[in-house]
Amino acid sequence: MPEDRKRMHAIEKALAEDERTANLESVHVKAVGGAVFLDGAVETEQQRDAVEEVAKSVAGVKLVRNRLQLDPSGQPGGWREPHHHEEEG
Repeated sequence: MPEDRKRMHAIEKALAEDERTANLESVHVKAVGGAVFLDGAVETEQQRDAVEEVAKSVAGVKLVRNRLQLDPSGQPGGWREPHHHEEEG
C-alpha cells in the first residue's frame, strides 16, 4: 500500500531528525495500515522509549508494537531471529 510506505518513510525521517534517535542504525520500521512495528536493537531503555514516542507522533499512526530488544553492547543488528530447531531427532 502506498500509504504504508509513506507512513514508514515519515517515521524513518522523524527518527533521523530526533536527536535521541538520530544515530540508531539497527531499528527497523514496518507500517501496516495504522499499525507500526518496531524491530531491531537499541542500547538503552530510554532509546527504546524514544523510538516508540517518535513513531507515535507521526500522523496516521494508531498503534505501535515496540519489539525493540535491548543490546547494551551497541552492536548493530544485535537482535536475533527466532530459531526453528525445536525438535531434533
